[in-house]
Amino acid sequence: MNEATNIPDAITTPKTKAGRILLPWQEAWRRDTSDLKLWEKSRRIGATFTEANDVAMTRSLPSGHKGARHEDYWFSSADESAAYEFADYCRFWLKTIDKVTEIVEDEIEDPSTKRYGTAYTVNMPCGKRMTAMTSNPRRFRSKGGDVGLDEYGYHDEPTKMYKAAEPCTMWGGRLRILSTHNGEGSEFHKFCQMGDRHKRGVPKSGDIPFSLHKVTIVEAVEQGLVERINETKGTTFTRESFLEIRRSRCLDDDQWNQEYMAIPSTDATAWLTYQLIESCELDGCETAPPVYWDYSNTKGGQRYIGNDIGESKDRTIIWTVERVGDVLVTREVLVMTDEDLSVKQAELLRRLRHPKVVRGCVDGTGLGTQIGQEAVKTGKGESIKFTLPVKDELASPLRGYFEDRGVRVPGDSDTREQLHAVRMTRTAGGPRYDAARTEDGHADKFWALALACHAAKPAYCVARMEVLI
Repeated sequence: MNEATNIPDAITTPKTKAGRILLPWQEAWRRDTSDLKLWEKSRRIGATFTEANDVAMTRSLPSGHKGARHEDYWFSSADESAAYEFADYCRFWLKTIDKVTEIVEDEIEDPSTKRYGTAYTVNMPCGKRMTAMTSNPRRFRSKGGDVGLDEYGYHDEPTKMYKAAEPCTMWGGRLRILSTHNGEGSEFHKFCQMGDRHKRGVPKSGDIPFSLHKVTIVEAVEQGLVERINETKGTTFTRESFLEIRRSRCLDDDQWNQEYMAIPSTDATAWLTYQLIESCELDGCETAPPVYWDYSNTKGGQRYIGNDIGESKDRTIIWTVERVGDVLVTREVLVMTDEDLSVKQAELLRRLRHPKVVRGCVDGTGLGTQIGQEAVKTGKGESIKFTLPVKDELASPLRGYFEDRGVRVPGDSDTREQLHAVRMTRTAGGPRYDAARTEDGHADKFWALALACHAAKPAYCVARMEVLI
């Protein structure tokens, strides 16, 4: 990372009680003069504000100064309002050093659509200009100088945008790309992976040598974000309360990770998307009364059980569904962690012996071998050893149940995240289903439900055939 030193600009001007305009993570970006920079970031931490500072201040320095950038600057964001905001930020920074300027608006025609858009220009003290435009690759043709691509992950045509913008820098220009994430498969995420490998000194052939900056909401808070918000807005947040509020307002872990923690959304690669899961949620469906397992209680539909046996610290899950019409409704999700294997076995066998239970499928892999064997002896149990093909036989029909809305599951966040955790990748040996191991388990509920639905599969298929006929 190259350092631009002794730049007499607003960074060192005491404009606030904190004594600085820019906070540490912003200064780190500002001081990095690499030709190619990436900012992988949380929302609303002042990244665009910081880039505008760099544009304005380096173009306010005299020619020959080490930090001067006397080049035109071309900025593009995902929409027109963001383009105007960047121009306004540039005007703000120039005003802090008593350089008065205005924003000039120009109508620009898109040759491909014949529609007009607006470009916002700010004339710089050095005689050069900053022009902010909406996301359109054609507008970068025939341009030269420095380039900034804001919210790159959300550009309509990111590949075309990069291919059009990068050659603008050929005569000594610099390229800056800033964005929150927009999924694991986005080009921005691929660029961040390149930057990370370069940062760790393990680049792959073909990697672009980006200088990567990554700032999460937690890191920004640790470096003074909350105090700056309090100072500016008159609020009284503590760091802890601020983070708790931001987290509590997120719909799910996916939103928190992508919007605030610089972790790309995995929903596009999840075997069960949040939308699919939520379409089959039924709050409280699993809270069956204690009498539900009394052997004398033969009310209701047929029951099916799936039992995922947890290894080591993983949880053991016994998941029971009941057939209601052509839908499998969850009636109980029993979670066990530290209990002895004998206790887990006893809980399963007691349920399998209930007269309303038709079939139970047990994870007979590893620690589950013994429990699976005992389940088979009841005449209702099936021991299933997990292999790649077997997991596919479980996971593929499970998604079918969700797509047909043929299952109902609890609406709590733990269940939702467990069901969403599994990813499918294609390998030479066939589909592979994996999930990250966390303190909450290893997608144990996913496999327990898949086993329960597998136990009910014959009856489910008959019910579906009757509906189709």
